[in-house]
Amino acid sequence: MTTAPSAAVPVMLDLRAHLRPPASPDGYVEMWNRLEPVLVTLDPRSGPRICLDMAEEGTVTVLFLSPATAPVPFSANTPFAVRGILEPPRVRYSCATCRREGATTYAPFTCTGCGSDERPGRVCDAHAVFLDGSLRTSCAEHVPVCRCGRTARAWCGGPRCRSGRAWCSDHLVRHRGDASVEYCLECHEERFPACERSGCTGTGLTRCEHRDPNDGKPCDRRMCAEHVTRWRIYGDRSPGLALCARHHGGLRTASPDTLVALILMGTAARAQSRRGSRQGSRRSAFLPRIGIVRHIFINTCNRVLDMGTLDSLFVQLQRDLQHRKAVAGGRGLTEAALRLLDQHAASRREDVQRFRDSHTEGKEHFARLRALLQQSGKYELADAITFADYRPKSGILFVRVPQEMRSRFIGSGGAVVKDLRARLGVNIQLERE
Repeated sequence: MTTAPSAAVPVMLDLRAHLRPPASPDGYVEMWNRLEPVLVTLDPRSGPRICLDMAEEGTVTVLFLSPATAPVPFSANTPFAVRGILEPPRVRYSCATCRREGATTYAPFTCTGCGSDERPGRVCDAHAVFLDGSLRTSCAEHVPVCRCGRTARAWCGGPRCRSGRAWCSDHLVRHRGDASVEYCLECHEERFPACERSGCTGTGLTRCEHRDPNDGKPCDRRMCAEHVTRWRIYGDRSPGLALCARHHGGLRTASPDTLVALILMGTAARAQSRRGSRQGSRRSAFLPRIGIVRHIFINTCNRVLDMGTLDSLFVQLQRDLQHRKAVAGGRGLTEAALRLLDQHAASRREDVQRFRDSHTEGKEHFARLRALLQQSGKYELADAITFADYRPKSGILFVRVPQEMRSRFIGSGGAVVKDLRARLGVNIQLERE
């Protein structure tokens, strides 16, 4: 082929009608050597496209890209530059099923059952088989089968299968709100678990957050939105722990150390699930201050514990967890609980000290209250009442009064307690029994 200088005549070869196009560069050189003696005899001004008949090989079309600038006439020394070649289309990916039938058809889809692992087989539009739930294709001979051996009808996109397993009609359950979506039995049960309440048809989307105080294992009973019960231990900043009917009903009779362990393990499980680099608007899980824990005990099981006792419960629980970690090794939930207790220690010390300071002031008010009762001749009542709590910010003194003496302490229309409040200068309230 002639080397193309700057004055070479640019041409393009159209081999789409050629029956046997060259398969190598040497073949193209050989073809050009046969075409060039014919080209130099032509006049490019007769038309930009010139068809050359090559007998049994078919037709080659020569396109002059710039006929107006070509020298006229051509000579044996006229240089040509081949700018491009249009080859006949080739089917690179042919359908395996069509090949067995003696035809060649373009196959845009793949079938893992055909071919090999390194290079899957191909399927054309006519022979491609799609199952519901995925755009994965196969040929008719390699349609996936269910685990029971029957031909599958759909892929399961549930949390267990993730569109990786196909199932027959007998092992598929329709989505409750969308009949076009189906799951296998296991994925449907996990996606739409039944509520623990007998006879309830709702979906138990909420898990019970109760954790075994000994090993931290979750209850995981499921509850629907109507039957879930929350233990409000975080105030308004976060939803309370979701508890099933059994564990919520057992709070009232649980021992103080069990309640503290439940608060800690439930909060630790939340803190563990919220760890990671993604923070966003998610709130971290923190233990409630022991001042709040004290009221949790009052509201849950009518137990009134002082701050020092509550602090000792947390300290003992921390020792138990440290011992468990030393014996059984570090576990995720145990480590999360110990981190929370370390973070909680400073606020507990503050609350205990504030409690002691307020009680010192409160007991002074309580001593004056007993003196006022004695001055009024109510000696039996003065000996029966006991100090409960004092809130210095709100100026409220809580006292415990035996049930049989409450009417005498309050008086007709509240006259006695109102007089005591006015003379003492603080708001006197009866501690709830």
